Amino acid sequence: MPDAATVSGIERAAYAEPEPCGAEQVRQAYVSAGNVYAVIVQSRAGGVPAVPFRQTVVLQSQLLG
Repeated sequence: MPDAATVSGIERAAYAEPEPCGAEQVRQAYVSAGNVYAVIVQSRAGGVPAVPFRQTVVLQSQLLG
């Protein structure tokens, strides 16, 4: 994730299923704020676009922060 998209007090880890990924690609992110944890999972045939996935992770991080 870009440094400009960081949220204070939030820890994040994101993973993308590597090629070849089969019929669907899966991207997942783990977000923690104190004792609250969130898991974000997106899957799509042909691949999950990186930018919408990053936007989702940043927005969810802001909601937890």
